[in-house]
Formats: sequence, C-alpha cells, structure tokens
Amino acid sequence: MARAGEHENQVKFWTDPALEAVDYLHAEYRDYSFPAHFHETYAIGIIERGAQRFLPGRGSPLLMPEGALCVINPGMVHEGHSGVEGGWRYRMFYPSSALVLRALGTHRLPPSFRGHVLLDDPLYRRFEALHRASQSTADLLERESHTLMFLRALFRRHASAPTDTRRLRDSRTVARVRQSLHDRFSENISIAELAVESGVSETHVIRSFSGATGLAPHAYLIALRVERAKHFIRLGMPLVEVAALAGFSDQSHLTRHFKRMTSITPGAFARMASPTGQVRSRRRSPGAAISRGHLDEAPHEPAHPSTAHSAEQRYREQTDRGHAPGHRERRGR
Repeated sequence: MARAGEHENQVKFWTDPALEAVDYLHAEYRDYSFPAHFHETYAIGIIERGAQRFLPGRGSPLLMPEGALCVINPGMVHEGHSGVEGGWRYRMFYPSSALVLRALGTHRLPPSFRGHVLLDDPLYRRFEALHRASQSTADLLERESHTLMFLRALFRRHASAPTDTRRLRDSRTVARVRQSLHDRFSENISIAELAVESGVSETHVIRSFSGATGLAPHAYLIALRVERAKHFIRLGMPLVEVAALAGFSDQSHLTRHFKRMTSITPGAFARMASPTGQVRSRRRSPGAAISRGHLDEAPHEPAHPSTAHSAEQRYREQTDRGHAPGHRERRGR
C-alpha cells in the first residue's frame, strides 16, 4: 500500500477476476468518515490496527476493534468513522451472494449474519491469509481454495439459516419502493411516481422508507448509483459513459458522490481495478487528448440520456445471467 505521508489516508483496491470479480480493499483511514451507504454484496474484513465506529442502519453504534472480524449483509445501510484517535487500518473483500452460495454448495437463498463484530481468531488468520494471497502470485487453485473454504466456515459458524430476512422485515411499501429504485436507478424518478407505484401518499413513502432503511429515498438512490458505477467501471467503460449508465447528470456529479462514499475518485478506482492500471477515455479530437494518469482532472462531459437507457438494459441483461455482484433473483411483487 503506497504511502504518500505518514498521516494521510491510504487506500488500495484490486479485483480478482478469477473469483467472479471480487473486490479487495486494504486501507488506512486517519480522519475519514463514510456517510450512510450500502453494498450490494457482502462486506467482510478484519481490523488490523485501531478501531472503527460502525453505525448499522437505525441500530446502535458498535465498535469494531483491532483483532476483530467484521461482517455486513448485502443491502445493510451503515456508516463508518474512526473509533479511536489515529483512525484504523483494515482489510476487506466483497463477495457476491452467488460466490457465497457456491462455497456453501447450495442454490437456496443466501444466509444472513447474526451480528457485525466477530471475535474468532482462527477465521481472522484464515481471512488474512486469503487476502494476502489475492495480492501475490499464488495460482488460481490456491486462491479459490482459500476463499471458498473460508466462506464456508464463516457462514456455517456465524450466519443464520438461509431466509430472505430483508423481505420479511420490509413492509410492502418499503419493498415496492426499493424495487422501483433498483429497477429504475438510471432514471430521474420522482416521489410522486414512487407513491403511485406503492399506492400510498408521498409523505408516507418518505417516512416508511427512511424509517426502515436509514436512508431517505433520494439518498438511497445515490448510494445505489455509486454501486452501479463501480460495476460499469469494472467492465472498463469510459467514465463519461459510466456517469450516464449509472444515472448521474455528468462526470463531475459522479465524481463528487463516488469520492464521498468510497474516499477515492472514479478514475483512481478504475486504475486500481484495471489489470493494466489504465482508464479508458472516449476518443477526442487532436489536441484534446489527456493523460490517462490524470483522467479525474479532465474536463467533464455531460452524460447522454440515450446512453443511460442502453446501459441500464445491459446491466439487467448481466444480472439476468448472474454476472453482476450482489444480484438476487427477482420475485413478483
């Protein structure tokens, strides 16, 4: 992990495409605070130094201390802040529900963790080994074996029986609003439309959804668009197209929210996720070329709405084939 300064936040992302494009993170945050957000995948990691103060949705704050194994279910709204002076250093990875089911050898609904902070030294050490192996020249068989056997042990010890707890917990209104946001994430959807689709008043939509998830509908939609943007970036799409596909008005709009929720810019994420360390840009006229190493500082181009429609279609086609992280089979309303 590169060190620009002893007291600066340091972040490194990478992806192992052999494991269904699982993202890995190794970071040290001295003074960064993550706003309310969620992941479409599981989030699993270890605290190597310091402690993180974790706020799970509408629940009470928790401390994730050094030596702890930390787990978050898909879709769980949460915040992250420094829990001690000097911040925290941690390793994380984000396996999809499909990868977890593969490890468990089942096709049933994915299980849910019963808590968020686990004190399990053997699993801590196994996670550290698989995380380091993902950065090394370890062969495919070794990486897969470490990961699948760790996930199998983790979920068998610390997760509940496979049940769709989120669907059971949600009211009908919340479930319908969430489904509408996921179906139409790239559109400029209004509260009035959500209310009509849910059959309740506009204020009821806001109150019920915010109370159940910890995020107002508009804030949830922004967090969802950032998740979608990560997916499109992993596919190697130019950032201006990513902005349109994910529903942002332009590249600067994408950059602002992406950095706020991940601590790095889309361009930095793209370079880390790319095997070549490069970011694709759209063709420009002579004299307007930019350095790929400084794509984030390039002039931002507006997103074209027609591109957003085709991208949303592409995302849905990929989720139908099970290629998008965190995808779950859609059910009838």
